[in-house]
Amino acid sequence: MIPLERDLKIAIPLLKTPEKFEDYISLKITPDDGGCCCFNHWPETWNAVNKFISPCGPIRNEGAVLIEKSNEQFVLECHESGPEIVVYLGLGTASILLVKSIVDLILTILKSRQKRNYHSNLKFKITSYHYINPTKIDESVIEVDLPLSDESVKLLNEKIETILFQKRE
Repeated sequence: MIPLERDLKIAIPLLKTPEKFEDYISLKITPDDGGCCCFNHWPETWNAVNKFISPCGPIRNEGAVLIEKSNEQFVLECHESGPEIVVYLGLGTASILLVKSIVDLILTILKSRQKRNYHSNLKFKITSYHYINPTKIDESVIEVDLPLSDESVKLLNEKIETILFQKRE
């Protein structure tokens, strides 16, 4: 089982959506230099995330939680390799409210990492995964440098919007 398939197997029961993998997009947030992203290594970040997702959470170490904001829903999974957001797009494309909720969650994570490591420049990758067919995955990467600037936040929002709005073949 490839990692995305495993992550969808976790998200689908929470979302209560069909097991049609091509209707999902996963956004994985990882530090460019690697390292563990679990609760023990990122306690301040996961505390900030739990505040952001309240009352939907809290998410637990190596767990997953269904997040419902503005009548939209998605799943956040905690992995040692980095947080992952799973979105179901089976009924079409994402709404502006969904994009905003997801970008706000990503910014919560990145801003917390920035506070924790204020003295150094860090790089993060946000990798989007989408099944094309059972054996082929479309993958794209957004690179984000910390500290965040207004311009990088704007670009991140535009790129996430493009990923969630684009029509998949």
